[in-house]
Amino acid sequence: MIFYFVRHGTTEGNETNQFQLPTISLSESGIREAYILAKRFAAIPIDAVFSSSMTRASETARIISEHINLPVTESALLEETKRPSVIRGKSKDDPEVKSVRGEIKAHFADPLWRHSDEENYVLLRDRAEMALEFLRASGKKHVLVVTHGEILRMMLATMICGEELTPAIASSVRSKFATSNGGITKIQYSDAGWYVLAWNDCTHLDEIRANE
Repeated sequence: MIFYFVRHGTTEGNETNQFQLPTISLSESGIREAYILAKRFAAIPIDAVFSSSMTRASETARIISEHINLPVTESALLEETKRPSVIRGKSKDDPEVKSVRGEIKAHFADPLWRHSDEENYVLLRDRAEMALEFLRASGKKHVLVVTHGEILRMMLATMICGEELTPAIASSVRSKFATSNGGITKIQYSDAGWYVLAWNDCTHLDEIRANE
């Protein structure tokens, strides 16, 4: 099986450095990125399209799917990490947001600690495992998955380490593997396990970025 994981197109929240609400839409730049992705996937065999049910991902998936004539299956398993409600929609530079982030970081390895209604490490790790099993169960050979940066990196950490994954390793993967809006990650799965063939490929977006 070949999986093409795509981070959704850019939003105003990305452009203003926010922790985003689930309903935020693609910006003009994000719509252009989605159409460029659609053009690229028109030349790549795809048998099924899956997407996060968050608006920015579902809009990206819909634009691509209309060009390759496949339906989109949405799943909450592919949604971005759930942040505390108190910081959603706010700038990452906001003092209150920084304070909350600091508390969460300090307790990241504690499976029993939560600031409020967010996903902690254990919940996110478990969801990443379920998401991968959900995608494998599709049985399709070439699968397009439109998702988000944080959950994608947790899925990557799970692929690499399996049951040996620790909070420290997950944090290291999160800090060292960048994900760009519109980037494509190509991963193969077989009985032997997971193999990363390409990470965060953004060459299709070079023309957009040259004009920004």
